[in-house]
Amino acid sequence: MNALITIGFIGAGRAGGALAAAFHSAGYRVVALHSRSVERASELAHQIGAAVVETPVAVAHAADLVFLTVSDAAVTPVCHVIAAAGGWRAGQCVVHCSGAFGREALVDATASGAWIGGFHPLQTLGGAKTAARLRGAYIAIDADPPSATILHTLAHAIGAIPFDLDARHRALYHAAAVMVANYTVALYACGTALLENIGLPEEVRAHALLPLLRGAVESLEHAPPDRALTGPIARGDDGTVARHIAALATHMPSLLPLYRELGRVTLSLARDIPAQRAQALAQLLDDR
Repeated sequence: MNALITIGFIGAGRAGGALAAAFHSAGYRVVALHSRSVERASELAHQIGAAVVETPVAVAHAADLVFLTVSDAAVTPVCHVIAAAGGWRAGQCVVHCSGAFGREALVDATASGAWIGGFHPLQTLGGAKTAARLRGAYIAIDADPPSATILHTLAHAIGAIPFDLDARHRALYHAAAVMVANYTVALYACGTALLENIGLPEEVRAHALLPLLRGAVESLEHAPPDRALTGPIARGDDGTVARHIAALATHMPSLLPLYRELGRVTLSLARDIPAQRAQALAQLLDDR
């Protein structure tokens, strides 16, 4: 298979829209789209010259390579429905983009001789407008030849960096992705809640912490976590941490357990502070 391969998508949302647009820009032919949202599918189809079809089975009939970019819970049921309708065929490539599941989610497609695999971008995606985020992103591939070869080629074509993922480690891999992407967003929400608590206007608290976040990411691009770390714990400043704990206990006690837990993780990275300071910090962060 090469750039002449025909590609179809079942699901035209965040991941499906971005991947479809990226493959189209790389010269691949995305020929069929199906989505529960006809409006969203139609908008994407207009951008990339694909056809909107009425059923997932129709996508399977139209394309050599089918991406199931549906919710994680829907991957296996959709694959099964297509298999029951005789939609899969020998030599076809069937792929999901779930970070949580391995190839077993697509096992129903193998009875017809189809090749299966996983193609999970380590990137936050939000539809076709975010396709450029895939350039430079890492993509976890879980597939046997020839699917693996095809998926590696596709990843390189859109400027991404593919790597093979052992299915036995998928849960921990996905937990890593969730902690870095989803939990960072949750932590940002905690930070803005604290700024709201002290009365900063919305236009300030909505954006004031973003440069700080970007700076942390930039530091991590050039140094490992223990060297990129800044702040009071990295300096051994137990006085400042004590003031944080007192303020949180008074004004937002719901965030205090999280602050302490993250503080303990941070302290494990801070290797250059004197032992006495480290012990004082450990005592402050101990919630027992």
